[in-house]
Amino acid sequence: MSGDGGGLLLGTAKVDITPERPIPLAGFGHRKGPYAGVNRRLYARINVFEQARDGAKRRLLVAQADIIWWGGERMAGIRETLRERFGIGPSDLILSAQHTHGGPQTSAQFCGILGLPDPSYMDGLEEALYRGVETALSGLEPVTVERGSGECRIGVNRRLAVDGAMTMAPNPDGPYDPEVSVIRFRKDNGGEKAVFVHYACHPTTTGENFVTSEYPGVAAERLEATLGCGAVVSFLQGCTGDIRPALHREGKFYSGGDADVRRLGRALADEVERVLDRPMKRLPVTALSGRRLVVQLPFQAMPTSERIEERIAQGGPFAEWGEAMRSRPELLRPEIPFELTRLDVAEGLSFLAMDGEVVLEYGLYVKAKSGGTTLPMGYSNGMIGYVPTASQIAEGGYEANDSGIYFALPAPFAPEIEPVIKQAIDELIGGGR
Repeated sequence: MSGDGGGLLLGTAKVDITPERPIPLAGFGHRKGPYAGVNRRLYARINVFEQARDGAKRRLLVAQADIIWWGGERMAGIRETLRERFGIGPSDLILSAQHTHGGPQTSAQFCGILGLPDPSYMDGLEEALYRGVETALSGLEPVTVERGSGECRIGVNRRLAVDGAMTMAPNPDGPYDPEVSVIRFRKDNGGEKAVFVHYACHPTTTGENFVTSEYPGVAAERLEATLGCGAVVSFLQGCTGDIRPALHREGKFYSGGDADVRRLGRALADEVERVLDRPMKRLPVTALSGRRLVVQLPFQAMPTSERIEERIAQGGPFAEWGEAMRSRPELLRPEIPFELTRLDVAEGLSFLAMDGEVVLEYGLYVKAKSGGTTLPMGYSNGMIGYVPTASQIAEGGYEANDSGIYFALPAPFAPEIEPVIKQAIDELIGGGR
């Protein structure tokens, strides 16, 4: 139903979150020591929606940061602070990470090979978030909402079976979603207050030891410069656990450099500009709402103490995983909580965010189940690790099996996680308007 009553207000902010001194970067095990330089600065982009209905105000927060993920262990404190200071409810927010591998580690939960955390940086990131929310609230103004879509093919599926084994290699025939969803928020004078760009592709163009906001940052900065007037462009990462940039030759992926980062970012920005230049669909105002659901995802059998000791004896990342299992018995649990959050921003526009490296297949399920009205997002409100499908668990490979070592998971997920996740998606989508 289209809403009557309160209109939609939006406030925005853009805060620099580039580390002030060289610290280790996250996401690639081959990099050692602090970063060597800054190729592209990192930002947090804050969007606070407000609406008055029936004598009460409701606020929703969509914050996007140029980081690898938001630390799940810090989310309870962040939620409480946002509630106390700004009246943003625990179920009324999405903290989205665009998942650059060119930023610092932002969680202390995982094995060190993924990047060593710097507590002062993580504290500063939270303070930047709160400053951004405060700034956004001071600049609330009425907006209308428009939606359009285009296509961009800078990514490719990265799961390919070779000689009966699942490898990380380009698979042009594998599942892929080229859709770029563009949401424009217009001010009363017709100018852009903010733009959301939703797309699904890993920001792993380059593995160089330099700070970079990757291709999403290139696209956002170019669009902000083109739009002008202080418009804030937020890149909202989709479910991209098994999708990466299509940099490959002779059937193998290769790591690019900053020139490739710029090229892919420009390609995405070009398509967004084409969408913005065409007529877009005006979305009616509706009641702002948020809902959060937590389900338990089961693991396969827990490792025995003998297996843990064998892994420690292997050395390398296996040893680090084994030491974590031995020293942190709380990790040896049969299941792990998985969080899903749905925000409704306008009629025909919802976001469904999840706190994992969720593979594309779940994103496609969300789109199909909602008739395209709900945009799926991974890397939001925390991080538990890769979230594969049942068939991927049977196939093996990095997303389903090998990655768990780095995320300090006790075992691969059980195939039963797929119906659990889809039932939760069904409940959130079916329980809305």
